[in-house]
Amino acid sequence: MFLHIDMDAFFASVEQAVNPHLKGHPLIVGSRANKYHTVVCAASYEAKALGIDSGMNTREAFQICPQAKFVAANSARYIFTSERIFELLQDFSPNLEYVSIDEFLVGLEGQENAKPLEVAKKIKQAIKKRFFITCSIGIAPTRILAKLASKINKPDGLKVIAPADIPGLFEGMPIEKLCGIGPSLKRQLNSLGIITLKDLFDTPEELLSSHFGKVGHWLYEAVRLNYDLPVTFFNTQNKPPKSISHSYTLARETSNNERIFAWIRLLSEMVSERLRRQNLEAKTVHLYLLNLDQNRGFSRQKTFGQATSDGYELYKRCRLILGPNKGINFKVRAIGVTASNFAPIEDLFLFNEQAKRYRLLQAQDSINSKIGEWSIFPAQIMQAGRK
Repeated sequence: MFLHIDMDAFFASVEQAVNPHLKGHPLIVGSRANKYHTVVCAASYEAKALGIDSGMNTREAFQICPQAKFVAANSARYIFTSERIFELLQDFSPNLEYVSIDEFLVGLEGQENAKPLEVAKKIKQAIKKRFFITCSIGIAPTRILAKLASKINKPDGLKVIAPADIPGLFEGMPIEKLCGIGPSLKRQLNSLGIITLKDLFDTPEELLSSHFGKVGHWLYEAVRLNYDLPVTFFNTQNKPPKSISHSYTLARETSNNERIFAWIRLLSEMVSERLRRQNLEAKTVHLYLLNLDQNRGFSRQKTFGQATSDGYELYKRCRLILGPNKGINFKVRAIGVTASNFAPIEDLFLFNEQAKRYRLLQAQDSINSKIGEWSIFPAQIMQAGRK
């Protein structure tokens, strides 16, 4: 059995726990400190009840509720709390998965005496006692169904999906409730008359596979208990890329190595974020530096033994590609970083530090997707904007 722990309005709840005077009030967490020139990256349940939700312009949000409280997002606070919650969960099972900054998965395989409902209640109590926030937990035989269950009774919910519950649960439930089915795939399924999870359950695998290939097989198995599948997000219109790159042309040429390295770091971070979004790692890194006026430059690539999706590691590999001198002895106008030679992210680590680093990157991606791109970033990148 799996327990999917989904924190309730995580960012807003953490702010209410830190500042008790915010409790019970509609609360907006903005991606920037300017109250009226930002977007809602999180809203408390009091604000959600009024129609305020993430992604909304804060001006619109304050028109809905002028008396709403406002705080700017504190990404370090959320990462710290998320890491502490993960540590707390280690007391309940060694089988843990860090799904995102506000979602965790606990597997109870190999623990014959564990009673999932009792474990879930203890986890809820422990989180509330230590962090003064609530979570919703879904219990099911597979990861995908456990995640589905965690959404059903929010906030502070607890839902068990047993095999006998599936027919009744799927009846009338829209297919997009199943994690992994995005807007594009939903439209294609709807065009085949597959509207609910019951429709999907009743659709032959041959029909799904003929339309969607491997994705069709995943869809067929996702609503069954034959074996467990990873939670995967699909966009069936996109093929895997052969390379991922980012480049930038400076307003004027520069020989300032510190600034050039900062741009290489920024471009490496941008490439790595796209790699992780597509669940890819790269072995080959290509770096180019050009002086457009003098038609002079540097262009070289290197293939490394271990694939990576870590921006800092990509940056270090770019520095290695530059060679032992480590410096740039000509004025640079254009910079580019490309990653290729892909492999899927395995999420298997020999060392605890590697696993911790990977969870940190997941948390960074999660925060930036909710608050706004580059809400948190390595400090070195700030040098890129200097003259």
